[in-house]
Amino acid sequence: MPWWKLPISAEPYRYTLFLLLSLPLGIWSLMDRGSAQRRVAFALLARTPALSRWRGLAAVPLDLVSLAVAGYCWLGVVLNLAYPARPLLGMNGDYADAWGGPTLAGAWAVHALGGVAFWLAVSWMLRGYVALWRRITGY
Repeated sequence: MPWWKLPISAEPYRYTLFLLLSLPLGIWSLMDRGSAQRRVAFALLARTPALSRWRGLAAVPLDLVSLAVAGYCWLGVVLNLAYPARPLLGMNGDYADAWGGPTLAGAWAVHALGGVAFWLAVSWMLRGYVALWRRITGY
């Protein structure tokens, strides 16, 4: 897949959903020997991993890190693209000293460029986290 097609494909969004579900399913794998995690991985990643009770649990630290990184990146995308809505979220609405300020149009333009950059980067980071998850769980 060309580098520019990845963010507009369904892959990063499936990977985000999988990484969100992977943490509770990794903990639940102690109870069901990884069968729920195996079903979710098959549905979202189109492959069945060789999970066991301990392999699912071994991926939990990676799940915590990937959840924090993906959450931060997706939050960066949303907050930068919706820059004028920041006061509605309780954030500072003063754009006189913001990047691209002193006008709202300039501040929004600069922050929107940052949001698009985050959007492009998060797709590739999620791909890397899922590849590492596959290695840990014996894909």
